[in-house]
Amino acid sequence: MKTLIFALAALACLPLRADTASDTYKQGMEAIEDGNVEAARIAFTEVLRLQPGNANARYQLNQLSQNQESLAARARAKEFAKYTIEQIDFNDVEASQAISALGLMVEKKAAGKFSPNFMIQDPSKLLEERMVTLQVKNLPANAALKMILEQANAVARYDKHAIVISPRGSAKPATETAPAKADKLVPAK
Repeated sequence: MKTLIFALAALACLPLRADTASDTYKQGMEAIEDGNVEAARIAFTEVLRLQPGNANARYQLNQLSQNQESLAARARAKEFAKYTIEQIDFNDVEASQAISALGLMVEKKAAGKFSPNFMIQDPSKLLEERMVTLQVKNLPANAALKMILEQANAVARYDKHAIVISPRGSAKPATETAPAKADKLVPAK
C-alpha cells in the first residue's frame, strides 16, 4: 500500500515538474534572444536537473558554448537600441565625429551604465572625409547610427565589447555626388 501511495505521489509531481522544466526552457530561449548567455546557461542546466534526458536543453547548452561571442554581440546591439536620443543636430560633420558624438549621447542617456564603445577601423581616414548631416528628434540610437553609416558609406559590426565601424570601401566620400543624368542629355549648341 505504501508503494502504491508513493507511486501515485510521484506521478502527481511529474506534470508539475514537466511544466516547470518547460517554463524554464522557455526562459532559457528568451535569454538567448536577449543575448544573455549566463541566464540561458543557468536555465538549460536547471532543465537538465529536472529532466536529465531533455535533448533540447542539452543541444542549447552545446550551442551556447559554440556561439557565446555572437550572442554577446546580440546583447550589445539590443542594449544599444534601448536608448532614444531626444535630438541630434549634425550639420556637415565628419562621420567619425558624428559617431563619437552619438556614443557620448548614448552614454549620457544610459547614465554611465552602458557605453557603445565605438571602435573605428579606418586606416585610410575615409570617415574623416565623409560628411554627415542629420537633424532628427526622438530617434533610437541604432536608427541614428544606421543613418550616419548610410551617409558615410560605412558599416557596423557588433562585437561582445564594442561596435566596430569601418568604411564600405575606398569609394568617393558620400558627400560627393555624380552629376545628374539630365546634365549629360543637354544637347550642345
